[in-house]
Amino acid sequence: MPRNRGPRGARLVSWGVGLLALSALLGCGGNGGSSSAGVDHNEPTTSAAAPSLAPGATDAPTPGPTPTENATRAPLPIAEIVTADATIVGDLGTYTIDGQGSDAPWLPFNSLPSITAGVSDTLAIRFSDGVVIGDWSAVIAGALDTAGSTTRGVDGALSATDGTTASVGPLPLGRWVLQVRLFRADGRGDGLTYWAVTVR
Repeated sequence: MPRNRGPRGARLVSWGVGLLALSALLGCGGNGGSSSAGVDHNEPTTSAAAPSLAPGATDAPTPGPTPTENATRAPLPIAEIVTADATIVGDLGTYTIDGQGSDAPWLPFNSLPSITAGVSDTLAIRFSDGVVIGDWSAVIAGALDTAGSTTRGVDGALSATDGTTASVGPLPLGRWVLQVRLFRADGRGDGLTYWAVTVR
């Protein structure tokens, strides 16, 4: 049988229940609220941590500095004949430039840019981009030789003043495919360029 606590016991029980309720309110924020106790609002807040990468993933590499040496590929090593009246750009055959290139067969007379010269004329030939020539060679084959199987060498000289022009010829009377090979002085490449030359 329960014991009767009397008026004083009842007050003690009531006071204890109230104390427990107050402690619960002060100590716990509950699921839906927040408590400001113990927070210093003068301290800087920190941002959330960055999400971690998936296993095996890596950050995107940071681009490094772009190299400046040979950063731009040199122009194709095509040559041109310069006369008092015109500049005749030839057709480029086999060439290399900055470690890359292309192989091409002999180019036939009827497919080429044409030029007419006299029997005592020399032809001034240079790279279209004006770069200094390191070395050169020239051969001709008859207009009917579509494979370049009967070529012969051509005399000439490299200009001593600036090194950008080779003088080729004079050429013999007739119709010729002229093939000139120019090497860049900086070693970056060389090319075979062709013209159809009629010598009168």
